[in-house]
Amino acid sequence: MPKTTILLVDSSIELMPSNLTNNEIIKRHAKKRGKQPSTVILDSSYHHKAMVKIPDSKKRGRPDILHFCLQNLIGSPLVRSNPGSIEIYVHTINNQILKINPETRLPKNFNRFIGLMEQVFSKKVIKSNEKTLIEMIENTSIEELIGDIPKENRLIFSSKGSLIKLPEYFIDYAKKDLVLIIGAFPHGSFSEKILRTSNKILSIYPQSIEAWVVLNRVIFSREIAML
Repeated sequence: MPKTTILLVDSSIELMPSNLTNNEIIKRHAKKRGKQPSTVILDSSYHHKAMVKIPDSKKRGRPDILHFCLQNLIGSPLVRSNPGSIEIYVHTINNQILKINPETRLPKNFNRFIGLMEQVFSKKVIKSNEKTLIEMIENTSIEELIGDIPKENRLIFSSKGSLIKLPEYFIDYAKKDLVLIIGAFPHGSFSEKILRTSNKILSIYPQSIEAWVVLNRVIFSREIAML
């Protein structure tokens, strides 16, 4: 069974930036949750008025995108039928890397998901019955994680890429290890670090569409091609 690595990159999830922790909006929200401002995930739903003070504000504060993507991915037949052949990584907007066990059962409730992610950023690892579910990979780059897979087998999906037809495109890769790279952010472009990981940028639709829609189409096409 060929390996499929899914990278959710430049993901719009991060702990509160240090220059916002003294903002009154942030402090009130953190107090309501019984937490310190520095331990709270940035979320534009609550913090948008404070976020105007940070760079790339339109690309940040959308952890819901990652939640949608991970729910769709981990619940997919591609992952459920062959978890041993799947690797899932989340690369954040701050260049942190999380490894997600494909057999992890993530909270469907968004608030519980946020609480779990705050634990990940704090504890660096989440385990259950000695099994690692989520861990922060430190002192390792994306290139080191996927270095054994050639660049032509690393596919970045972007509305700015070359338009392809799914699922036909995946037939040629049916027996090959693949890295599927999808941006989990609301606006803006991929970081240069991500663009350097591949020489193939592909589009599945003439217009920009939500990350979880792209993810669903791509993993379904990968699954069908391998049947």
